[in-house]
Amino acid sequence: MLDVIDKWDKELFLKLNGLHAPWLDPIMDWISNSLVPVWIILGLTAFFGYKAFGKKVAWVIFLAILNFGATDSISSRLLKPGFERLRPCHNPELEGLFHTVGKCWGGKFGFVSSHAANTFGVAFLLWLIFRKDYKWFSLLLPYAALVSYTRIYLAKHYPMDLVGGAALGAVCALLFYFFWKKFLFRKASA
Repeated sequence: MLDVIDKWDKELFLKLNGLHAPWLDPIMDWISNSLVPVWIILGLTAFFGYKAFGKKVAWVIFLAILNFGATDSISSRLLKPGFERLRPCHNPELEGLFHTVGKCWGGKFGFVSSHAANTFGVAFLLWLIFRKDYKWFSLLLPYAALVSYTRIYLAKHYPMDLVGGAALGAVCALLFYFFWKKFLFRKASA
């Protein structure tokens, strides 16, 4: 069964990776690697969080940073070395079949995607916290999906790497949101 899923995953990767254009290469590389959107998200969180929670917005930012650290550590230090699944750009069986931009930087293994885990984790956590007051925070979820897709475009991850990363991010976000609701929200609204 795992062989069938792996085969489908590689076939879907090749189809999605094949949707490329030379003019799109620098854009996808920038989306995947730029910290500018992260700073914009943190700035918006600080501004709107201050309006919603006052000085307690520091807790929201702190939880977002902790969530990022948790997803990054779990994906990079536990899951990637545990599963040892080669990234597409390191897989000799796919050599010459995909499009990439630049060198295959990053570690040798790719399951789960840290980019997907980190962006979905922070996006989901902020959406959970702000969904009632600022519905547009839901736009962070398509942003996380776009960042995740760039990883296929750049031949760094298979689709299942992204699904696994998004799931890890969502689970961590739920845990930190529970902590927010149980212990900090009451203090923040007091």
